Amino acid sequence: MSAVKNFFSYFFQSIPGTEFRYYIPLAIFIVLLLIAAIASSVVYRNKKKTDFAFKRLFKNLTKRLVLIAMLLLVYIMVRYENIPYFSMRIWLYVILGVFLFFAYRYAKLYKVDYPKEKTNFEMAHPGKKVNNTYLPNKKQ
Repeated sequence: MSAVKNFFSYFFQSIPGTEFRYYIPLAIFIVLLLIAAIASSVVYRNKKKTDFAFKRLFKNLTKRLVLIAMLLLVYIMVRYENIPYFSMRIWLYVILGVFLFFAYRYAKLYKVDYPKEKTNFEMAHPGKKVNNTYLPNKKQ
């Protein structure tokens, strides 16, 4: 019984203390998330003109990467200031769990659903490429 109580008191302590060894690893992880968000934004912007399936499936990837990076940044600041209830250890694990959920979901989308969606679009529109360029009429 005391082991369960110790387990829950570790995660749900309202003021976990000032010692926190994960400032630098979390800061590096935040920078990597922001770099991945910029890279996914560039890839999305280039592929959305020609690939309808990619445009439909990966529209929110950049927003979610930035959201998780901002949540981790807020957590680091709250933990540094040692604000009660917001600096609990459980919040770090919740944020990392959300990141793992989205990572799994987008990996599955890319490996399983994206090829199916791409072939379905190509079968429905044979020989048609999605091209969003505007060509004005020639002046006479």
